Amino acid sequence: MKKVLIASTALVAAGLMTTGSASAAEKIKLNLGGFSKWWVVGAWQDSAFEAGTGRGYANVDVKGDNEIFFGGDTTLDNGMKIGVNIELEAGGGSETAQSNPDVIDKSYVFIESGIGKVIVGSEANGAVLLHVMAPDAAGNWGSEGLLISGSSIVQPGAVSVMKTTEIDTDDNADKITYVAPTFYGLTLGATYIPNASGTTSPSKGEDNSNQALSQSVYGVGAGYANTFGPIGVKLSTGFVWGDANAAGIAGDLQEFSAGTQLAWGPVTVGGSYRQRILDEKPGAYTTTRPANAANIDGHIWDAGIMYDGGAWQLSFGYLNSKAEDSTATGQDSLTVYQVSGKYSLSPGIDLQASGGFVEWNDESAKASGNTGDANHNEGWVIATGIALTF
Repeated sequence: MKKVLIASTALVAAGLMTTGSASAAEKIKLNLGGFSKWWVVGAWQDSAFEAGTGRGYANVDVKGDNEIFFGGDTTLDNGMKIGVNIELEAGGGSETAQSNPDVIDKSYVFIESGIGKVIVGSEANGAVLLHVMAPDAAGNWGSEGLLISGSSIVQPGAVSVMKTTEIDTDDNADKITYVAPTFYGLTLGATYIPNASGTTSPSKGEDNSNQALSQSVYGVGAGYANTFGPIGVKLSTGFVWGDANAAGIAGDLQEFSAGTQLAWGPVTVGGSYRQRILDEKPGAYTTTRPANAANIDGHIWDAGIMYDGGAWQLSFGYLNSKAEDSTATGQDSLTVYQVSGKYSLSPGIDLQASGGFVEWNDESAKASGNTGDANHNEGWVIATGIALTF
């Protein structure tokens, strides 16, 4: 895989040296874009969870998600396009100056020509870029969704599960990704990540200049989109695998994902699946289950339906995630039922709403009676807000 990506990069770079002038027509100028989302959230935790943690949580909160994009590109005289993209977290979420001085979410450059696109820097892997999952009208699905993320109905510390069907294990670690040109609706992508875990942080980002540990991760993905008569079809599949050879690395991993959406008139149905197999090796391969073997194996799936009424959309989604934890037979789990809606006031201005039920379960049995239980939580969420894109 590494050789394939290096070869692809070399092919694109070779285009820079083709005969004729290859100078840029003009210097790259950055354009400004982004979004600002703010929600008023009502959330009701399980009373046993509050008693077990010794904390009382507010029933009403204000939550936001804001990013500013800086991007631009230029086309050389030989037709090759070169560009840059930088995404700045702008408050409301966890990536703030108070919790993390580095608030740059993603940062990468790209080179694009008729033979494909090469992305170098901090960006999602090829399997994620092409992934299809259940539709959601409010864009409030996946690991950053209000219900799934654990930001509304609090995730117990003992529960460890995947929160999205995207294979996002490497997060925004520095990488090289090649995306092939779309051919009859089919797009292929491949990624090489020198160090998925990083050296000083959970993911090796664009500010980490230390030499990578030996934990190479590779990924491939495929996406397909086409229309057959009145039916629109989207399909995706991805595979990510890693080989940990450095001391202190938890283990090797293999992950698989698949997704689909079918659209017929105003109705879209879809779903996706992800499986993770993580072979723990505390110093050496072993068939004995280590005491800290959280998330050795796990799977997550979602399904949903959405109706598009033009200026408004309405959707229902279901998500279930399970993962092995520290005992040989137990499983942690997450279950989410969510209804979402959106109404467009004008281009770039949308009113949004989401509501539903969330349940977090640890592998241990729930406490009986009125005894406090810090390892299990469930509750209802109602959220309404506004989303601005620019």
